[in-house]
Amino acid sequence: MNSPQKTPLEKQEDLLKKIQEDPSYSNYWSVYKQIQKIDFSKINVLANQKIKIALLSSFTIDPLAAFIDIDCRMEELFPEIYVAPFNRFQEEIIDDKSKLYKFKPEIIFFFIELESLLEENFLIDFTRLEEKIIVEEINRIIELLNDLLTKLAENTDSMIVFSNFISPVFSPMGVLDKKRVIGLKRFYRMINDKLETQFQNDKTIFIFDFDETASRFGKDEYINYPMYYRGSLLLSEKFLPAVSYDLMSYIKPLKGRNRKCIVLDLDNTLWGGIIGEDGLDGIKLNINYPGNHFVDFQKALLSLFKRGIILAVNSKNNEADALEVFQKHPYMQIKETHLAAHRINWNDKVQNMIELAEEINIGLDSMVFFDDNPVERARVKEALPDVKVVDLPKSPALYKKTLEQLNDFNTLAITKEDLTRGEKYYFRKQREGIRKKVQSIDEFIKTLEIIATIKLADKFALPRVTSLINRTNQFNVTTRRYTEAQVEAMHKKTAKFNIYILEIKDKFGEEGIIGVAVVNKENQKIWQIDTFLMSCRVIGRKVETAFLTKIINDAITAKAQEIKAEYIPTKKNPLVKDFFKDHNFDVEEELPEGTIKWSFKQLKKPIAFPKYLTVKED
Repeated sequence: MNSPQKTPLEKQEDLLKKIQEDPSYSNYWSVYKQIQKIDFSKINVLANQKIKIALLSSFTIDPLAAFIDIDCRMEELFPEIYVAPFNRFQEEIIDDKSKLYKFKPEIIFFFIELESLLEENFLIDFTRLEEKIIVEEINRIIELLNDLLTKLAENTDSMIVFSNFISPVFSPMGVLDKKRVIGLKRFYRMINDKLETQFQNDKTIFIFDFDETASRFGKDEYINYPMYYRGSLLLSEKFLPAVSYDLMSYIKPLKGRNRKCIVLDLDNTLWGGIIGEDGLDGIKLNINYPGNHFVDFQKALLSLFKRGIILAVNSKNNEADALEVFQKHPYMQIKETHLAAHRINWNDKVQNMIELAEEINIGLDSMVFFDDNPVERARVKEALPDVKVVDLPKSPALYKKTLEQLNDFNTLAITKEDLTRGEKYYFRKQREGIRKKVQSIDEFIKTLEIIATIKLADKFALPRVTSLINRTNQFNVTTRRYTEAQVEAMHKKTAKFNIYILEIKDKFGEEGIIGVAVVNKENQKIWQIDTFLMSCRVIGRKVETAFLTKIINDAITAKAQEIKAEYIPTKKNPLVKDFFKDHNFDVEEELPEGTIKWSFKQLKKPIAFPKYLTVKED
């Protein structure tokens, strides 16, 4: 009996497993070639799973495309990659009708060898050049790159990631290179520093620290010299995975594949030893070896917490024993107030993880799990594939390094709301304590004394608007992603777009901006809700009704005749499938891939805001 034919996705999954087993260059290239032959045309690929990537460079970069392609597929993305002919980047940028612009990429990775931009014989003559000449060359290079990148940004809506320059290991001056006012190595560093300064406040152009990537890998090894001289293939086979890994630091937040919660085991993970056996004074947690391993690991975790990463605990332990460490141990860096939730019991860690996700109100795919026990890691990895399980090294001395090398926590903007996210989750636990004591959800909401401020976003709110657009998954009806530059462009077109923000506070404190709606009103008679989302942190407080009511009332005031909306399904947003139905929108069309188009025509008189909260309008 013949076995059933595998689907395209099953074929791809089998191939990707080969990469996980053997991430060698030859295996990557082989799997990449095989995946390109799979017909995905009949697969229902959701909009937020697609990504168009362009590669520009002054050297042959085609092999890097294979690694980026595979790494994207590991994140359940379906990439389409355009590789421009090598060393033709200027033509691609200057020509408004180039293949690059016709391709319409979402993100462009741009690599140039500095040598290709320098005046002829500049490096040969460098040791004899006057400082003035070197400074003039630096300024010329920066001006040239500024012109190219500005032109590129003007002609595309793409996020642009330009790699800085890898400073050389060799200088003809030898040990005297650092004795010069501008030695050769400093020449490269000065250009890199000026590049960062030039585009520091640019919302579209990011500078990728290629020099740092090469330094970590080893500058003596990153170039494939035989292939470089044969075909301008600069990057060595072994270096390509490191480059692709670092580039995914931009792709993940762009497509909402970054993560925001670290779940931690306790014994031999946050401290050395077993609290139930060794006691408070016996565990290894101090400034001396080996307790300093764990102190430094906790400090690194705390630095991420202060940047907005959520911390939680999942441990098999006696709760009272474990919490005593948080409360009383003098070298414990992480305190109870840093934890959004904890499960300290003898239950299955898989069930604990599910409960933690439900309590914190985030998806399992937002979680990263640290546990020293390989058996527990394997159990969670098998049962909950959406959770990223970190393979911790045997030595605790490497825990901090392992954490810092993860590329899962990057964002494209950090706001004041992000910086205080951890504390807000602690207050959320206090709210949940009240909820358990009251009889109904409406009674609970009334006790919170919620004040909702709904208004059009000003320019100061745009970084937070962008952050929410690119990070919110569960309560997001369309999951459309926009860069800060695109959000700013919409903000300036006041005749075409309204960008609404929702801020709430209650008796426990301020939540800040937790909701965003983008309304396209170019057709004044028909308003289109392009984006409507709320932070998962406030789901359950029913403030979304007030937010939508504001939009409806504004449409009535503007004498619009209809409001249109969409629900575009993703893996993460089934929560809002019936959101518009629950607010009296009518189904206009249901598409095969699951998209539902909605219409609201009852635009006669303003709707009253819900009575369970106070609404302030701008």
